[in-house]
Amino acid sequence: MDHAPKLDTLKTIKALPERAHPYWNILEYCRHVGLEKKPAKPLHWVARIRKKDGRYKQQRLGPAVSENSQGLSYEEAITLARVWFAEQELRGIASASYPVGTTQHLRYSKSDTGFTVGDALIDYVEWKRIAATKTTFETLVALINFHILPRLGSVLLDDLTGKTITNFCRAVLETPPKRGKQALQVRVKIESLDPDALRRRKATLNTLLGIVRIATQMAWENGHTNSERSWRCIHRVPNLEVPRQIFLTRAQCRELIAACRPDLADLVRAALYTGCRVSELSALRVCDVGKDIFGIYVSSPKGWRPRYVYLPEEGMRFFLAKCAGKADDDIVFRTGAGQIWKTRHKHLFKAAVEKAGLPHAFVFHGLRHTYASQLVQAGAPLAIVARQLGHANTETVSRTYGHLSCESIERELALRFAALEDQPREYDVRMRSLRKSLQALPPVIPASSWPRSNFALCRGDELQFVSRRGA
Repeated sequence: MDHAPKLDTLKTIKALPERAHPYWNILEYCRHVGLEKKPAKPLHWVARIRKKDGRYKQQRLGPAVSENSQGLSYEEAITLARVWFAEQELRGIASASYPVGTTQHLRYSKSDTGFTVGDALIDYVEWKRIAATKTTFETLVALINFHILPRLGSVLLDDLTGKTITNFCRAVLETPPKRGKQALQVRVKIESLDPDALRRRKATLNTLLGIVRIATQMAWENGHTNSERSWRCIHRVPNLEVPRQIFLTRAQCRELIAACRPDLADLVRAALYTGCRVSELSALRVCDVGKDIFGIYVSSPKGWRPRYVYLPEEGMRFFLAKCAGKADDDIVFRTGAGQIWKTRHKHLFKAAVEKAGLPHAFVFHGLRHTYASQLVQAGAPLAIVARQLGHANTETVSRTYGHLSCESIERELALRFAALEDQPREYDVRMRSLRKSLQALPPVIPASSWPRSNFALCRGDELQFVSRRGA
């Protein structure tokens, strides 16, 4: 959906190009106010409401004020829009509205009958409100509201047992992922899940188990229970972390750029030159380019550590060209309509991926993986890659991209290995044939959600539903 900048000033409205369809601002999800700016026509305010069948009903509110004519202001248009939204005839056909933004509070009230898991989570969330970054906190609240509170919220802390946790684990693993406001799908038996789906759900489950364990341990530390059982009975399930497999070759990168519209192509190039997240590139200002180093300064708006990212000459030329003619405080990358990117790239990027014939699952964040994987394959030390990406150490880089450093390992072995037999190295056609026959990438890890080593503490009843199928 093409949403405009906030339509509250004449300057903003004047800068918008004329077009056949309105520019929209979201008041609440499913409720919008918009501006018609058609060629050779006066400006008009409009409103629309999303109906239960997924379509929209639109209403013209009146003429908009402009430099040359009287009319409704932005605030007056919003007032009229809300009056229209409340009309009786719309109540039976309109979808329910909900506020813009993410939920900041738990959907749970403190219990009067005893200290519950929900009470422990309330205390834990209040601690995370001051200790976690904004996005981490919002994700935490969403996970607790959707997964944990409906299943464990009312359980008294002293009644929490391993059996309760086992039932919780099964419910989470069998519940399909839910995105946005889509309807909740029916549960799927664990035995029917393919290995990759089971692996992803186990990863989510382990995150949830970590939340519950810390919350219940905090409750014990704060004196709400005398028993340690409530947190000691919680253990992670064994799972296999799969290295990143989807990233682009340089030829695919060029095809992707060619498939993008110009403003998106610049954002894609920036990601490939830096490995930055889209949120970091969206917040990049002119003064951050060439600041102190031959590269850019990333302020990390989402709460990650600020860092410097070094650039090759080609990349530096690109960034300097994008900064030309702009003030120091200007945003470097904007949409063609002058908006900050934020999440506006998603549908455009998806269309470009399809147009370029790339894997359907490839998303913008895959450009960050492409950046890292290319450096690792070229033999860059993992410490340098980790620093460029903003990781605190090489552990994540090694786990995620270490499987790509085959050629570097081979070169080091050839250079460092001391020969056992005293004979000259001879050209062997068999070695050349073998190298040609081998894939550029290491073999794909067989489909499984089980790690090679299992250090998880797991009881018999838990093993019944995460048993090694097909072993």
